Amino acid sequence: MNARERFCATCRFEPTDRPFRWETIGFWPETTARWHNEGLPIDVDGYLTSAYFGMDLRIPIFVGNHEDPGFFPAFEEQVIAETDLYRIRRTAAGITQKEFTNRQSALPEFLAFPMTDMRSFEVIRERLDPATPNRLGADWAERAEAYRTVDVPVVVYVCGLFGFARHLLGFENLMAAYIENPELVHAIGEQWTTLYGGILETIAAATPVDAVYLWEDMAYRNGPMIGPAMFRTFMSPYYARAIDRARSSGIEVFQVDSDGNFALLIPLFVEAGINMFLPFEVQAGMDVLDVRRRYGRRVVIEGGLDKRVLARDRAAIRAEVDARVPALLHDGGYIPAIDHQVPPDVSLEDFEYYLQYVRAVGERCCRR
Repeated sequence: MNARERFCATCRFEPTDRPFRWETIGFWPETTARWHNEGLPIDVDGYLTSAYFGMDLRIPIFVGNHEDPGFFPAFEEQVIAETDLYRIRRTAAGITQKEFTNRQSALPEFLAFPMTDMRSFEVIRERLDPATPNRLGADWAERAEAYRTVDVPVVVYVCGLFGFARHLLGFENLMAAYIENPELVHAIGEQWTTLYGGILETIAAATPVDAVYLWEDMAYRNGPMIGPAMFRTFMSPYYARAIDRARSSGIEVFQVDSDGNFALLIPLFVEAGINMFLPFEVQAGMDVLDVRRRYGRRVVIEGGLDKRVLARDRAAIRAEVDARVPALLHDGGYIPAIDHQVPPDVSLEDFEYYLQYVRAVGERCCRR
């Protein structure tokens, strides 16, 4: 099987020659910096790191992500102030933020956002039009032609609705708007549905799409940032409409990425059409075995292995893999992976041992 066949079979709970290899969603910059001192070639960084470790690659089509709600054209980036310790800049997403320059991974301090009310929303709405020429790039037709016959999955990356609204308003302003200005939140939902429903329809008309990846990150350690009632009111209708439109274009797999404990929201996402999730953070209380018991074949699982064990010892790594991977692969619909990026307390040697062990277990399970 090639990677595309393997991925699609996994998402359909069909047998595969081995598990799809995507054993981590990424690496902290500090992690690869450490590994460069432990034998990782200096030119291996970013996306190349996954290829270096023999993971099954995918072709990403980015139309929104954790930093961009989908603006086109993007805002002009601008450095407003800079010192030895930090810089203040406006990003391509129109967010003004204070970034510390000590080269360590940390969230910036957000100072201002692209909109505050309906009037300012109308000003930026033209950047959220799915029909804007060249939104997918001037070479889109050529790329789409090539994507039809590639042997790796084609995945469209979009910004989920909660993330979209948070990019536009900011977290605190969004929380207030749910109560004080629900009409504005619904207007944002309508625009999100129009934007991504239209983009996905355009992409799927030109090339098969194997999955849609939606960034949300809408949960803390102890639970989601909004409860089920608000989700039903402000998210469910728009998710359902966008997914129904995408399904009519032939797309089958819709994956939500949220850190934290989002267990309360899983049934609502599933009801709206989502059928795949990641990364299931163990330290936040997420349990992939429980998710499988509750949702069966309605949910494809990626992740759920406690990343913290990689920095302990090899016995802990084996125990973590043995506790989850065989049972989940037996049922199908599972991509073995840790529950977030690899942190910098993990040595290159221990990460390579984890890869070796989880792959060996996976191949034994698939041969049965």
